[in-house]
Amino acid sequence: MIFIIRIVRFLIIAAVVYFLVRLLWKGDLFGFLKKEKKSKSPKPLEEMKKDPVCGTYIPESQAIKLNWKKENVYFCSEECKQKFQKLHR
Repeated sequence: MIFIIRIVRFLIIAAVVYFLVRLLWKGDLFGFLKKEKKSKSPKPLEEMKKDPVCGTYIPESQAIKLNWKKENVYFCSEECKQKFQKLHR
């Protein structure tokens, strides 16, 4: 019986030490005391470009670009770009 009491006492002490170390090391215990992170300013919205073939709007950074008659034309896919090139030869 004394052996079981010692094991339980050891487990309780180990749990308390674990949570205290976690509290001191990470600065919170279970996330209750989380520090508010400074939010960065939101990214500016990216300009949307319209695909002239299918009419889909895509962000400029994700669009496939083609320089046509000294203008940039933007496409949602390689297929739309190829269709455009076939139509405007």
